[in-house]
Amino acid sequence: MRIPRSHAAIFAVGFFGLGFVPMMTVAVPLWALDIGATPLLIGLVLGARAALSVVLSIPAGALMDRLGAKPISPAPAIATAVLFPLYPALPSVAVLIVLQLLTGFAQALVWMAAQAHVGRINRDDPGLMGRFSFVSTSGNLVAPVLCGMAWDSFGPVGAFSLIGAWGVATLVVTAFLPRDVRRDDTPGGTRRSWLGDYRDAFRIIAAPAVAFVVACSFLMTCVHALRHSFYPVYLESLDFGGATIGVLVAVGSVVSGLSGLSAGPVSRRVRPNILLVATIGTAAALLSSVVLFRDFWHLLGIAMGWGVASGIAFPLMLYVLARSVNVERQGISVGIRSTVNRFAGFVVPVAVGAAVEGFGLQVAFFVFGAVILSALGLIALRLMPDAGRG
Repeated sequence: MRIPRSHAAIFAVGFFGLGFVPMMTVAVPLWALDIGATPLLIGLVLGARAALSVVLSIPAGALMDRLGAKPISPAPAIATAVLFPLYPALPSVAVLIVLQLLTGFAQALVWMAAQAHVGRINRDDPGLMGRFSFVSTSGNLVAPVLCGMAWDSFGPVGAFSLIGAWGVATLVVTAFLPRDVRRDDTPGGTRRSWLGDYRDAFRIIAAPAVAFVVACSFLMTCVHALRHSFYPVYLESLDFGGATIGVLVAVGSVVSGLSGLSAGPVSRRVRPNILLVATIGTAAALLSSVVLFRDFWHLLGIAMGWGVASGIAFPLMLYVLARSVNVERQGISVGIRSTVNRFAGFVVPVAVGAAVEGFGLQVAFFVFGAVILSALGLIALRLMPDAGRG
């Protein structure tokens, strides 16, 4: 797979920006368990990663449209390099929640910058989105495995120091980002109220195709949120070590990245909207059934099946969204998707944590699957036909 030089830095930022997530998936729940957090508190800790992004993603995306994504990228990369090593130095659930707020938003900004860039390169090419998805998620093969090994060998200090070093690498690659399209180069163009940014966002969401993909993105992120929160907790309850948990997380992620390469060819044979609904439903059903299995090889098969479904869904969402929005609005469109995604990322761990505390892990996973599949059916009935005509 040949990547043009002009695309390489953008893809590299996607690689590192998304790579934080599986490392946090391994290290943060294990650290929360180590310091004695209850299931509900673990849910709050894991949900906190998304909280600031719920409020700030749309203004941040609009700012990327006005200034360009490149000037925004270094600051959050520096924040990740500085803040992640502080986790084991401050063993408190309250401090952990604060750190999750800050590092979660920093990671989100880096990832948003990469998506805004790729949306401006060529928003009409699902194959490009598939290649971007493949490169971005390929970091998920090595990142969680390395993090799990660091945890087993050096404990929390080793794991979180590794994530901090990942932040340093992210900072380096942001320096090579090309200058991107800006919406407003006029003096004072950056002085605009958040209210105006939100008005722009609501106008964009009013388009049926955008509403459809935003709703689908929300549900897919609910699936990811469960995977990045209580999935490792379930694996830990089976007495799997950090390295084994890292392998299972990595396998799902790398299969997801490889499957993304097929999004372009498959979407030429199956209508993208139908394919998107089918893959999200498959991913939700597989993940909610994981608590039926205890054997490593069965869990590996579930991880691979989940990876295929989510890998095809992700570039399809980017493609439909980018195609539906003007090139000058790619930042704010990414901000919209990030807002609903992070809302899901905040709500799901807290809700599942409360359900686990009240009813147990198995019931919580089953209820989660039933809710997601029911909501997906409603979206398919109410929004998908309009999106198809758009």
